[in-house]
Amino acid sequence: IAMSLKISDPLLSTVRLAIGFFVSVFAIAAGALAIGLPVLLAAHSRITAELVERGMPPTSTMVIAGAMALAGVLMVLGFLFFRHLYRIIGTVGEGDPFVPVNAVRLRDMAWISLATHLVAVPLAILGRWLESASEHAQVRADIPASGLLLALILFILARVFREGTRMRDELEGTV
Repeated sequence: IAMSLKISDPLLSTVRLAIGFFVSVFAIAAGALAIGLPVLLAAHSRITAELVERGMPPTSTMVIAGAMALAGVLMVLGFLFFRHLYRIIGTVGEGDPFVPVNAVRLRDMAWISLATHLVAVPLAILGRWLESASEHAQVRADIPASGLLLALILFILARVFREGTRMRDELEGTV
């Protein structure tokens, strides 16, 4: 039996507000990188000259551009991930999180988590290169295994949601 009541839960409302904030932050960051990358490329020779003057290799500008592009991809992935989470929380607030679309959202979040982990690898390599090329650059370029664990957990939860929804639909059909 599908519920259509609205749940008034201060914690749920607070978390949904926070997740909405993250969605906005990721969207703004992706937009800023989408604007900044062409600006960097348009001023390539001037920026390269300034970096070389500061002791950086001439290829630094292109490495920075690559890092910006990868960071932009991460921002888009973050936006998509948190948008899915925001929508899942919305279905909880409506009283029925066990809908087929949430199983799809969880599965998509797992793939996004895996993609984020994979995009982080070349970004970390570029960050380490920049750090080694400059005595002033300090880059934290860790690739935690927790992203892979999150992806596995989300794949399992997606199956649980899909199976739970199927079982509920079968039960409703027999009543």
